[in-house]
Amino acid sequence: MTYALDLAPLAKDWTHVTGDGLRLGLTTRYGSRVFDQFFEAYDKAFVLPAEKEERSGFQAALDLNHGEPYQRLSRRFGPFREVCLTVHDGEQFVGGANFFATICSAADGTPAPTSSLNYIFVEQGTRGKGYLKRIITAIQALVPCLFKADEPLAQGLMFVEQNDPFRMTPEQYGLDTKVSGIDQFDRLSIWGRAGARIVDHVYVQPPLSADQEADDTLALSVIGASGASISACVLRDHLVRFFAISVLKGIEELDEDGALAQLQSLSTRCAADQEVGLFDQLPMLTEANAFGDKFDFWIDDRPLSLVTALKQFAKGY
Repeated sequence: MTYALDLAPLAKDWTHVTGDGLRLGLTTRYGSRVFDQFFEAYDKAFVLPAEKEERSGFQAALDLNHGEPYQRLSRRFGPFREVCLTVHDGEQFVGGANFFATICSAADGTPAPTSSLNYIFVEQGTRGKGYLKRIITAIQALVPCLFKADEPLAQGLMFVEQNDPFRMTPEQYGLDTKVSGIDQFDRLSIWGRAGARIVDHVYVQPPLSADQEADDTLALSVIGASGASISACVLRDHLVRFFAISVLKGIEELDEDGALAQLQSLSTRCAADQEVGLFDQLPMLTEANAFGDKFDFWIDDRPLSLVTALKQFAKGY
């Protein structure tokens, strides 16, 4: 099967109306009307310095969709898109998102769309009404449509970075919870109910810019996996593209230590035809919710990371 980027919408903003009536305004261009509305709301929703992309970072990433940068990177990595979007329900603005989409090869060699949901937010006044899952579902359906192919592409894996309560400092935990109005463990439960499962992988996001540090307070989750594991090869191939294009803004040869260590580990597992396990976080979080301070669930042996906690729980902690 051959496939390429559908270039038609790249020169302008475009609108997509979902089957359940949400209106998505989409753009691949910095400074467009859709981008400006997205960024204004995004800037209020995200507060932790290591996780936050500045306007210049979005500009650098979105500019890679066009011209010589796109031609150069697509020769190396294949077709991709960096997209910002706004979401309206009727006339009401309810949220927005930024995602990266590309094509990887599935275990059987067929092309598989994959995406990273970099940022997604629901406006405070509209939370608790099911918009998060509706927006996720809309993006999942949209991603395959971004690419032309001889045959229709199936929905692929969507990767999502999650705050790891065990790796965050108390200050980070408190600030994010205060601004978002959502406890970190409760957010993991919300994502679990939206279909996300935690990937058994030691994840570190490379620095978003020269002025920022790598972010080791995150866990990686995935939506759309049909089994209890995913291919190490698919995860490696997606992260290569995601790190090089969306995070590091067009670096063809990765030299960031944290990224290289992850990719080398996944390459070893890929060569051995190994899978990467997935955890359903909801059973553990349900038990932790019985405690006023959820960390008290691990009061005798607090894990160093969410993945470690899930491994302990699976063994009957």
